[in-house]
Amino acid sequence: MSFETEELMPIVAELADKYTGKESTSITYEKARQLMEAVLYCIHEYEADAEKRQELLTIDEKAAAKMVYGLGYETVLRNVKETQILYNKIIPDFKYYENRCYYDTFVKGIPSFFLYYDPRFQPQNHMLTLDYPVLYPVYSLQGIDVISAFVKCVSLEQVFLGKLPDEYVLHVLRAYSPDQGELLINLAGIVLRNILGCRMAGKRVNIEGYSPGELDRLINYVNQNNAASLEQEMKGLVDELVQSGYDGLEELGDYLKADLHDYCFELKNAVKNQCVDSILAI
Repeated sequence: MSFETEELMPIVAELADKYTGKESTSITYEKARQLMEAVLYCIHEYEADAEKRQELLTIDEKAAAKMVYGLGYETVLRNVKETQILYNKIIPDFKYYENRCYYDTFVKGIPSFFLYYDPRFQPQNHMLTLDYPVLYPVYSLQGIDVISAFVKCVSLEQVFLGKLPDEYVLHVLRAYSPDQGELLINLAGIVLRNILGCRMAGKRVNIEGYSPGELDRLINYVNQNNAASLEQEMKGLVDELVQSGYDGLEELGDYLKADLHDYCFELKNAVKNQCVDSILAI
């Protein structure tokens, strides 16, 4: 559903009146552009939500723009509320495993979004840099969309890491780097790589190092596959892991698999260059 600029200008004018409290008849060009972006953002939110529910409305053309904007604004408010509910569910048991970026982004940053987010006049602005790198490419999104996606990613990471012993998670992260607490790294991806390495080597998942025989098995496993077939093998291992340890939570499996393409490429290179420890955090 697309609208001409002329159809959107009355909505922008109404927003401008609300913004100025009807005390001024003019606003700056920058503010007018910001308000137009706000209108377009809300319209996009309605369209995305309606397509998901397969409920696109058939409405009078003259009233369409304003109605769609209003429904989109309501969608924005609903998404904010749902995201805050999920955040509040996660935060009491949130573990950051000594990583400062993870803590600062989620514990300090996200609450400031809920405090200062402006769904009426700047719904497209999420304000936060979200320095912690989740596995999904959420950073091209805007407004509540990026915050919602980010919180969902962290929720899945907390489920994944939360079922593993803290001692094991911290051991893997410290093996990856003694300075892991100061790095901008994805914790779940690093731990997953270690688990998959253990599976390939026929080794129990624990804090004990690899025996020479286990390391040979891992290297042979990698060498028997090209990058594409290795990725398929890893997807199968993730499915087994999620099925056995996480009640087959498909959403978690899909999230963890987002790291596999890069992992397999790096693992092939690591085996070739005899530096597997740097990839597996061993």
